[in-house]
Amino acid sequence: MRNHTTLAETAAALRSGDVSARAIWDAAQERHEDCGDLLNAYLVWADEMAAESAKAANAAFAAGRDLGPLQGLPISFKDHYGIDGLPTYAGTSRRLPEKWEREGPVVQGAKRQLSVITGKTHSVEFAASGIGDNPHWGAPRNPWDAELPRGTGGSSSGAAVSLWEGSCRVAFGTDTRGSVRIPGAMSGVVGLKITAGRWSDDGIVPLDPEHDTPGPLTLSVQDSAYVFAALDPAHVRNPQGLLNNLEQSRLSDFRIGIADACFWGGCSPGVAEAAKAALSELEAAGAQLGDADSPESRDLEEVFMRGRLLMPDLFAFIETELPEWAEQLEPRLQKGAERMQRLLATDHIKRKLWVRSLAETADRCFANIDVIACPTVPRTPPVLVDGAPVFADDDPPEHICARNTCLVNFFGWCAITLPVGLDQLGMPVGLQLMAPGGHEETLLAVASAAERTFGDVRSRLGTPPLLG
Repeated sequence: MRNHTTLAETAAALRSGDVSARAIWDAAQERHEDCGDLLNAYLVWADEMAAESAKAANAAFAAGRDLGPLQGLPISFKDHYGIDGLPTYAGTSRRLPEKWEREGPVVQGAKRQLSVITGKTHSVEFAASGIGDNPHWGAPRNPWDAELPRGTGGSSSGAAVSLWEGSCRVAFGTDTRGSVRIPGAMSGVVGLKITAGRWSDDGIVPLDPEHDTPGPLTLSVQDSAYVFAALDPAHVRNPQGLLNNLEQSRLSDFRIGIADACFWGGCSPGVAEAAKAALSELEAAGAQLGDADSPESRDLEEVFMRGRLLMPDLFAFIETELPEWAEQLEPRLQKGAERMQRLLATDHIKRKLWVRSLAETADRCFANIDVIACPTVPRTPPVLVDGAPVFADDDPPEHICARNTCLVNFFGWCAITLPVGLDQLGMPVGLQLMAPGGHEETLLAVASAAERTFGDVRSRLGTPPLLG
């Protein structure tokens, strides 16, 4: 990617007239023309809409109108967000009814600030998998392996790739079990999971309404904080105030808990090692480290890895809103639907009550620490053959990709993943930082201080081999 400036630097250049929104959009269009077929990030490329938005942003700047921090910046949205004038498929084989093209507050907020929407990125069908494959539209290509096609992480599978393509500066995904953080980690970018309910999920095709959260993927923590400050209801009136506070954060101000052993087992070679080395760097830079014992996490992980925490809300949504879709679901979702039919309502209610009881006590992990750290995704992104993941007979279940991320959703926490190294196969490793629900400011403060130690994505990892 040619543009190595931060969002704040680009925004300042737009306001000083050193660069125009149209010039930024033209560069994004050029990058899409160069890499679009190679990476397959987008389902819908909105070139006409983006050109008009860039023109409007330029006119507003020329008239002295500053409508917000995102003005003139190119942004992609996952194919679960409703956007006027663009179809919504939610990763399925056919276009959803018009009601799912209506815009919710996140899209409306970006549009009010005259951001430039570049298009809609690929998603796993109904956001129900963590690998990134899709039998209907094909899988985006992970740019960190130049030889073999690998998964980019799901379900926001095209989001991170659109950043590496250089066609956008911010990519919005959704996170229900880790669908922002998993592609963030697998594709080597930053992904922010916001506390459920802090940002509205209206105008987004649901997977599990209790846990669905919109969230941004970016090429730095600094950019992630910039987007959060621009759209968060608590900071939208004074986004610079939050950013100024984050700039003052120091690692010595925080205590980082090392997550329970259940987060560290079963990792691919080089994953746990890279995450532990990153924590040692933070300790050497002044952070206080301690253990974060969590029996709630161990209990929940055991049940999750046995496949006992299913998603009946998705299949209820399909039956009530899109009944004609049931027969054309991909095979894994078909099997999931069959399992749902055998699930007793009483069993489902008991499991939800049990998870909620764990969540009520899980926050005690933070009694003496600010954030908890662990590898974001335990496994190397799998190779895709004919667009589908290939697993060895002795591999753990596919949902191990969401093992370390899903607990954040079930416990009502917020979290961020930032890239810290490469595993033994040269694929990105993410470090996940977790904080109690509603503590995004603390989370971003720790992550910002950590990034000043690690360096941003490009300085830490380099350039993806496929794009070198």
